Amino acid sequence: MIEMLIIMLITGAVVGLVSSFFGVGGSFITVPVTIYIFETFMGVSPSLATLIAFGTNMTIVVLTSFSGALRHRKELKIKNMKFPVRHYLSFGIPVGVGSFIGALLVFMFFTSFRVEAGIVLEIIFGTFCFFGAYRLMKAKPMIVKELTAPSVPKYAASGLFSGIFAHFIGSGGGIVYVPVLNTLLGVPALLAVGISLAAMVIGSSVGTLSFGLLGRIDQMQHAIDYPPLTFGWLNLTAFLGIGVASVLLAQVGPRLAYRTSPKKFEVLLAIVYFLIGFRLIVRGIYQLQGLVPPIL
Repeated sequence: MIEMLIIMLITGAVVGLVSSFFGVGGSFITVPVTIYIFETFMGVSPSLATLIAFGTNMTIVVLTSFSGALRHRKELKIKNMKFPVRHYLSFGIPVGVGSFIGALLVFMFFTSFRVEAGIVLEIIFGTFCFFGAYRLMKAKPMIVKELTAPSVPKYAASGLFSGIFAHFIGSGGGIVYVPVLNTLLGVPALLAVGISLAAMVIGSSVGTLSFGLLGRIDQMQHAIDYPPLTFGWLNLTAFLGIGVASVLLAQVGPRLAYRTSPKKFEVLLAIVYFLIGFRLIVRGIYQLQGLVPPIL
C-alpha cells in the first residue's frame, strides 16, 4: 500500500510539471503507471485495467489542464497578451463532442471483445508514444507571426476529429491538439499550448463523464471484475493519489515555459516516451497470446 502511494505521488508530480510545461496532458505517464497499479496492486485483468486507466486519466487531466490553463492565462497577461477566447471556443467545444464519440467507440469495442480490446488499445497507445517521442525530437513549431481570425468550420472539424482520436486512445489530447492548432490552424506555438490546455478541460470533462457512465454499464454486469472505490472506468484511489500532486506541480510548468526553452528537456522526455511505448507494446503482444510479459 505504501509503495503504491509513493508511485502515485511521484507520478502526479511529474505529470503536473510535464503537462503544463509542454501543453500535453501527461497521459503518456499516467496511463502506463495506472495500468501497472491496477494489474499489480489491485488484481485487475489486463484488458479492463487499460480502460480504468483511460477513464482515471481523464479525471486527472481535467485538474492538471485547468490549473495549467489558468497559469498560462496569467502569464499572457504579464506579457500584455490576450487569451484567444473565440479560437478556443471554436476548437474546444467540438473537442468535447469528439470526446464523447471517442469514448462511445471504446465502449463498443470493449463490450464486443472484452478480453482483447483493452490490450489492443494499450498497444495502440504505446505505438502513439513513438509519435510523441518523434514530435519532441524532430518536430519544430510552425512560425506564426500573427493570429488571424478563426475559420469556424475548419476549427470545428479539427476539434471534432482530434477529440475522437485522442479519447479513443485514452489520451488527454495535448499531444494531438498542439500540433493541430499550430500546424493546421496556424496558431502561434505559445498560444497553441494555452488553447490546448483549455480544450483539454472541456474534452477530458466530457471524457470523465463518458468513461464513468459507460463503464458503469459494464460494471453493473461484471461487478466482481472491478477494484474497490471504482465507478465505471474511474478509480478514486488513483485519482486522488496522482491528481493532488499533479495540480500542485502544474503551477510550476507555465513559469518555466515562459522563462526557458522546453527544448532543453525535450530529448529526455522523448526517451521516456519511447521506453514507455516500447514497454506497452511488448507487454500487450505477450498478453494477447496469454503469456507472461518479460518486462514489468
